[in-house]
Amino acid sequence: MANAFELIALALPGDVAPESLPATVRQFVADCWPGMSRGQLLARARRLSLRPSLRAGSATAPGEIGRFALTLTAGVEIVSLIAHLRRVAQRRASARSRKAATASRPPARDPRQALLF
Repeated sequence: MANAFELIALALPGDVAPESLPATVRQFVADCWPGMSRGQLLARARRLSLRPSLRAGSATAPGEIGRFALTLTAGVEIVSLIAHLRRVAQRRASARSRKAATASRPPARDPRQALLF
């Protein structure tokens, strides 16, 4: 059975300034939310044509938070991010009920905060 992961946080490596990121990567980070699944994270990056690559740093047990290297290719520029993902314990259920129960929705956003990202 495949592992399920949910996003806890995205971070930049210490030597990268947020201002140096391409606009599409900044948009990607602004569109992500805690609790989104690994599949949603990768699908959102693909939708913005960022060609994502997610590599595990180390193995984690269910409930633990692991660090993953998220590499995004925006045109000719390669951007590395650190994704903190929690491994979610899988329960046996039908595919339909599992999909409905695990679908993470983006949180409501205050339009006044759009300029912060």
